[in-house]
Amino acid sequence: MAQEKKFKINMTREALQSFMITSYYSRLGGIVSILLGLGAIAMAVREIFFREKIDVTGLAVYVIIFLACLVVNPILLRSQAKKQLKNSPSYQQPIEYTLYPEYLEVCQGEEHLEVGWELIYKIKLTGKMAAIYTSKINAFVWPLSELGADKDSILSRVVQYTQEFHPILSGNLKEYRKSKD
Repeated sequence: MAQEKKFKINMTREALQSFMITSYYSRLGGIVSILLGLGAIAMAVREIFFREKIDVTGLAVYVIIFLACLVVNPILLRSQAKKQLKNSPSYQQPIEYTLYPEYLEVCQGEEHLEVGWELIYKIKLTGKMAAIYTSKINAFVWPLSELGADKDSILSRVVQYTQEFHPILSGNLKEYRKSKD
């Protein structure tokens, strides 16, 4: 395996949306939101089909809860991602990453950061992005579309370089424990 791997990332709307939605719905608040929405659907169905007389007020409350939890929340998260992509200075220019066996180097403009692999807390992969977490709330988000043909090589290196520090890996990253270089 070569010593270093360089690549540049321009954040995409799809990747940022995927990151925000995945982050929200994997925490307690998101899980509760899903459960409330599903419970509201069940109660609305019960109200319509299993009651002799429909309580319109109760039905309206169930529909509002369902809409708020399972329709409005994802729309707000998508809107928030779009706004953040447009307004955040850190997304206005590409970020250059270099993977070394000892650390991850991050450069953007005049800014430079070296992150030891031991600081990687979790690595998550969705269909749109890879998130390299340095804490429960901070992550480097890499749009998979920006990784191109090097995707497997990059993900393989990250998984291998962090393996001895045992970060939390999403299930679809376990295949990268064996080298794909």
